[in-house]
Amino acid sequence: MKQEELEMATRYQYIQTTRYEGIPAYVQQLYPSVVLASNDYYIETGYNDRLDLIANDFYGDSTLWWVIAMANDLPGDSLFAPVGFQLRVPADLSVALGEYQDVNNER
Repeated sequence: MKQEELEMATRYQYIQTTRYEGIPAYVQQLYPSVVLASNDYYIETGYNDRLDLIANDFYGDSTLWWVIAMANDLPGDSLFAPVGFQLRVPADLSVALGEYQDVNNER
């Protein structure tokens, strides 16, 4: 399996599915706000900085880009961080992942 196919497969493995008019469909995921903590990391972004690459550097998992996006109130329509932006990277990933599980299991 190619690396891209592997990433695609793992990205959706925890997303709930449903049926819409008999066709399998993914349930829309909700992404929680990420609470500020005193041990969070801060970096100033450069021209080619991308949220998925930063997530991979800090968490070892590029699919966790949304944690950084939500921590900084960035829109989810681009993986590129604004140039010269002081980007907050949450240090305690377990809090964000716990909140993600909570908001998506409540429905």
